[in-house]
Amino acid sequence: MFPAGCLDHLGVAKAWREYATSRRWQRGAVVWRAEALTATEGQPMTRRRALALNAVLAHGPLPVMPGELLVGIGNLGRWVAEGTYSEARLTAAQAVVDRVGERGFHSHANHHAGDYALLLRLGFGGLRDRVRAHLPQQDAKGQVFLESVLVALDGASEHLRRWVRPLSLAAQEFPDQGSLLRYQAAMLERLADAAPATFWEALQVVYLYHCMMQLDDRAAMALGRLDQYLYPFYQADLEAGRLTADEAQALLDHLFAKITIDEDVQNIVVAGTRPADGADATNPLSYHILEACKRIGRPGGNCTARLHAGTPDAFIEKCAEVIRTGIGYPAVTNETLIIRGLVEHGYPLEDARDYCCVGCIETQIQGKQGPWADGRANPLHALNLALFRGVDSLSGKQVGPDTGEPATFEDFYQAFITHAHLQIRQLIAAADSGQRPHFERAEEFTAPLLSALVSDCMARGRDVNDGGARYPGCFGFGSMGIASIADSLAALRQFVYEEQRFSLDEVRAMLRADFVGCEAQRQLLLRGAPKFGNDIEAVDSLAARVVVDLAAEYRRHRTPEGGHYFMLMGSNVQNIAGGHELGATPDGRKAGTPISDASSPTFGRDVHGPTAAIRSLGRIPYHLAVGGNVVNMKLDPSALAGAAGLRRLAALIRTCFELGGQELQFNTTDSRVLRDAMGNPEQYASLVVRVSGFSATYVHLDRSVQQDILSRTEHRLESNA
Repeated sequence: MFPAGCLDHLGVAKAWREYATSRRWQRGAVVWRAEALTATEGQPMTRRRALALNAVLAHGPLPVMPGELLVGIGNLGRWVAEGTYSEARLTAAQAVVDRVGERGFHSHANHHAGDYALLLRLGFGGLRDRVRAHLPQQDAKGQVFLESVLVALDGASEHLRRWVRPLSLAAQEFPDQGSLLRYQAAMLERLADAAPATFWEALQVVYLYHCMMQLDDRAAMALGRLDQYLYPFYQADLEAGRLTADEAQALLDHLFAKITIDEDVQNIVVAGTRPADGADATNPLSYHILEACKRIGRPGGNCTARLHAGTPDAFIEKCAEVIRTGIGYPAVTNETLIIRGLVEHGYPLEDARDYCCVGCIETQIQGKQGPWADGRANPLHALNLALFRGVDSLSGKQVGPDTGEPATFEDFYQAFITHAHLQIRQLIAAADSGQRPHFERAEEFTAPLLSALVSDCMARGRDVNDGGARYPGCFGFGSMGIASIADSLAALRQFVYEEQRFSLDEVRAMLRADFVGCEAQRQLLLRGAPKFGNDIEAVDSLAARVVVDLAAEYRRHRTPEGGHYFMLMGSNVQNIAGGHELGATPDGRKAGTPISDASSPTFGRDVHGPTAAIRSLGRIPYHLAVGGNVVNMKLDPSALAGAAGLRRLAALIRTCFELGGQELQFNTTDSRVLRDAMGNPEQYASLVVRVSGFSATYVHLDRSVQQDILSRTEHRLESNA
């Protein structure tokens, strides 16, 4: 199928890395946006925004890499060579853009996946016809908005046509790749209006639309359930003899080579169930995508595998095969609990089954929901406030209500929940204040091209964030330190209320002193009380109870647009910053040190092996934290060798989810390698690790993050795991 001269995936990655590092850059997109915004003053803002994006699509560089199978440039297309524009011009342009304003992550600008199946069915020309069909039914506001969508779709088509000339010129300059380049030029000329007819065309138009979202300054945009909406094209091409499995693999390899260039987190979801009937949706493309992850082996192209009871063992073993390479993905998830949680939050079952992950791990109904937004919550701080009667133990200031001197453990727990619920309400109030200005002036902060792939924006004549989406965007709060909270509660219950080894005043004195002079008492708190992650029901049930009570408060609130405030358990690297905010805690943790990561056991305290850890994880009611969850686990790589190692890892994953776990992601790099990389970074430029909801190059991480990863318990997988 492919003409001679094609690059392999390593060649594509090398060509784009050389382009990215070939010169110093400045942000040209701000100049093009500012020029368009200035020229359109007085016009409806939604039209101005469509034209501002069109200006970026019309002026951005179009570098051709002869031999690559997929054409397009994403984030790098916003940049031009340093010196192209004067600093004065860049400053003036930024002032224009700032004056107009725009949405950000906390006001639902990005972390989104559009309805790519619709794009593949209709093409850009068909999308325009769809908009025109809805125009007559709209009120004046709706007509203005839909007209801006037409402007945006015209700009998208013109962007595809722009590629025709550089591809044609490159065909003359590089005759060895001439047939491929001419084929691509003809393909993009056709795809500017027509719907794709082949797998290659379908993947190409999806990638170019994704690039346009990046050119619109939208970060962490997801490709969603790529294996599902591309599969009909793959199947038809195989049956017609237009494509081989190896050629499909090469195309997907090129896709991953391109999306991993700048390490923007771009989530792709594979497998899971079918929306209509809940049957297993794993297909050959699910395997091809995992193989592409393995072959590229770089951060950026985040991948999530949705698993359920009917997922084939062979697919879970394929996940394990990729995981043991050390790149940290795919993350594996128990979709049953997320689907259950979505249904309990009011989403229809069919749509709940069609969820995808955006950004790192966040849950979204693909093509039917507004962009995601989130923040972080540190409920361990609420526990310390309960202990110190509303006083922050670091600053000594009264920052919360005095909830009294709890006479029983239940009294203490209720004081903690009082402070935790107050913290949640304060966080939501702050989130509301950040979203409300954009909500109240939603017609000024539109996203016409993004809205074109969201139901029911065209029928309603409204932007994705202005009541157009079938489901409003949600705002999640990543609750960190769940294990640290459970460990602290268990220690207080045992040593203060049951055994009465210490009074609350004695505990407070230890914590204020950061355990200086109290090391023996600290060791008792640290080692004498049960710790989450060791299959001890007494402490695991505390973690579960905390999740139930925190989630209940989030469910009481809605965003200004009517979306849910979701609880999730994810921290990225904020568990380190979260620890800096806190004094010492009753679990034996010292002031300023990291708290537990997301919903993982506290690193170093899960000492009874991975089977015990997953039994503890299975006791958490993850369906209540429907925004997404993270469990980081580090495995001794020697335990993963050979076919037996794959089977052991696959069995661990399957068993965890059967027990009620919801998410797992792994680091499989030997701790000795990580230590050596910290001391000799020049020798480990390509070492990739899982940080939290994303993977990254280890030597580029902050030292504190490197140390946090190194401190994770390194489990061995025994034959009975």
